[in-house]
Amino acid sequence: MPTMDQTRPANLSELAPVALLHIDARRRICNVNATTESLLQLSRRALVDRPLSEIIYHDSPLFELIDRAAREPGEITAPSTPISGPSVPGRTICDVRVRTIETGDFILVLSEAPSRDSSDSVAGAAGFGRILGHEVKNPLAGIIGAAQLLERQGHADQSELLDIIKDEARRIERLVNRLSAFELFSAPRMLPCNVHALLDKVIAAERAAMGPKIDFRREFDPSLPDIHADPDHLQQAFQNIIRNAAEAASEDGKRGEVVVRTAYAAGLAMRQARLGSGLRRAMLISFEDNGHGIPRERQATIFDVFQSSKSGGRGLGLSVVSEVVTAHGGQIRVDSQPGSTRFTVLLPLVESI
Repeated sequence: MPTMDQTRPANLSELAPVALLHIDARRRICNVNATTESLLQLSRRALVDRPLSEIIYHDSPLFELIDRAAREPGEITAPSTPISGPSVPGRTICDVRVRTIETGDFILVLSEAPSRDSSDSVAGAAGFGRILGHEVKNPLAGIIGAAQLLERQGHADQSELLDIIKDEARRIERLVNRLSAFELFSAPRMLPCNVHALLDKVIAAERAAMGPKIDFRREFDPSLPDIHADPDHLQQAFQNIIRNAAEAASEDGKRGEVVVRTAYAAGLAMRQARLGSGLRRAMLISFEDNGHGIPRERQATIFDVFQSSKSGGRGLGLSVVSEVVTAHGGQIRVDSQPGSTRFTVLLPLVESI
């Protein structure tokens, strides 16, 4: 009768339902498991000791992910990444994880993603991001340079507006850099983050953009702690909500009002697997405007991509808001009636950061 040791598999990676590849610092394949052989339609003998670029076409976003992992050791994830090569059947879409190991090598995890329309894939968005980065970064550099030149001319009354211009231009530049590097809003970089500081930046920028036709009111709970979040992503989400609220409130040329509130979500605890098991307290951030409201039939689809309507005062940015909030382990809801619309964001609080 075989002993327990004799029945134990020699290598558990051979039982994994995902493709595992060990890649060295020169991007050469060191080892693979059986699922990789099936995915790439090549044997282990044909794969090991070959450059990855001979197996996967060199223009694949996979190489961008590996390069990023080399710069920022840790684990990087990217859903719906196209994997194509001489032996790969057709255009295979995989969810990808890249982990840096102590030797400077990499472990790649590839699992075939469910079939979906290529126009909706993250890969398509990443391709758009690379084009966007190329076209936007030069004008942004010009904007920052012009603001710095005006600042040196010593107009003290303009310093606050110039700071807003520079800060916003640099934030957009960071977001474009991250998007063009195949990093979308679904992959936040979590840092200690003060929500009130982010909201203050957004409100200051929107005051400058909207002028006197909108009153912005802050009702913040100063006892709220910092949270663990991606500051750039969260600021973008807040800006999308506030801009849409301001546009809705100022329709028909009337004077509008946008109220931003923060508070503990009393009596509510959130269970979030992404942030670890167990119940966590939540922070509530609400954005309320006095616009015409959102028709009831549109409220169910308002966070969907391409469900925008300028006449309704809500744009494409709300799909970004939903993605950012979800990636942070939070929730978002909308309540609207004629004369009042309120977006409520719930974000989990961690006990220590």
